[in-house]
Amino acid sequence: MEMNKFMIESATRETLSENEFLISLENILKSIEDKLQKFVKSAPKLLTDPELESGLRIIEIEGEKIHDFLRSVVQPYLNSRKDETEPDLQYKYEQMEEQLHIQTIELEKAIEEIQSLKIQILNQSNFCASLGAVLGNLAWRASRFPEIVDIWLSGLQNKVREFLSIVSGSFVAFISTYETGIPPTNNVEYQFVLGLLGIVTNISSIPKGREFLITNQNGRDLVEKIIKFMPNFFPIASGKHSLMRLMLMILYNVSMNNTGLSCLFEFRVAEVLSRCLEEDTLSEELQLLCLRILQSITYNLKDPKYIEDLTTSISIRNIKNIAINGQSETSSVAKEVIKQLQESLRSKDHGVNHFDDEEVIRSFGIVRRRTPRGVGGGLCLEEHKPGKESAAAPKWVLPVAENRSVSRLVTTMACRLIPRATSSGTTLHL
Repeated sequence: MEMNKFMIESATRETLSENEFLISLENILKSIEDKLQKFVKSAPKLLTDPELESGLRIIEIEGEKIHDFLRSVVQPYLNSRKDETEPDLQYKYEQMEEQLHIQTIELEKAIEEIQSLKIQILNQSNFCASLGAVLGNLAWRASRFPEIVDIWLSGLQNKVREFLSIVSGSFVAFISTYETGIPPTNNVEYQFVLGLLGIVTNISSIPKGREFLITNQNGRDLVEKIIKFMPNFFPIASGKHSLMRLMLMILYNVSMNNTGLSCLFEFRVAEVLSRCLEEDTLSEELQLLCLRILQSITYNLKDPKYIEDLTTSISIRNIKNIAINGQSETSSVAKEVIKQLQESLRSKDHGVNHFDDEEVIRSFGIVRRRTPRGVGGGLCLEEHKPGKESAAAPKWVLPVAENRSVSRLVTTMACRLIPRATSSGTTLHL
């Protein structure tokens, strides 16, 4: 019988090689498969055979023998393979454990090296910031002399362009880094940015400098960012005062240039100045600077678009309160701003009236007065008369503004700011 063949091959399995054993096993299983197929084909006949029960019993016995054979042949084989595999796996495990140990040591060294590099980078950053603050302040002091700025703009224009790009990027990075709180004034990064803005202030204090600043794309970007990020300084704490002062001085100097004036209106400077004047934390000096910028941009203003922008952006009531309650110089500048806006509105009323708005008219203290027949109707301005001014109020000077047909009325600066009288106007520098 076939089972005898199974047992014979079982007895000799240990002498066979692995391939031979598998081939032999495959042949045996194929033989069993053939016999099962024959049984299935003859099953219908067996159902009518009276010896069916005995035949099924024989099949059951044969199946148990096959099961015992497989258990006696395959299981020992698998066990032998397991015995052969365990040493290999143990060896591989030990190798991987050793590699892991080596990698752990390398990782610890890498972490230590990273920490060391971080400390070096931090020290290098502090050194660069300190060096930048020192050199920036030295260049700031040097730029107080117009001759130095003129040399920069005559032979080093490419470097000045790069410098303006650096100032713009550093200013934005500083604002973004210290968005929640400006560092103390003795911080090296604060001193670095302060020095950069101081240099730009002094560059813009001469006609050639502000012309270069506002016609160069990097300079225009810087002016735009100063206006854009100025609200980030509200409320104005003591640590922000120096930076705000320089930012406002740059805007004032830019306003002396005709192209710069257009840029300031384009960048909506009036809205920012109005918000600044509404701040309770605004110092007298910064309030005066804001008003001086308004005084500069409203002087001899004729463009209807700009007039409308101003009348809709700034709080006239707030400026009138400053004119009434402010100190002598601040009050005088506030009055001049109102007066110049009144003149702008009146000049437009003689032509096509673009601002026939009663609220705007009342806010400026403008009333309509009947005129004799034959005389063109217009707006008569009646300025509110505050209390008597102090006799010690500072006098205003009349410099000549470049690119603008008439002189501009400006005030002398506060004691910490040095006015520079030039043939083209009084500007601010430090």
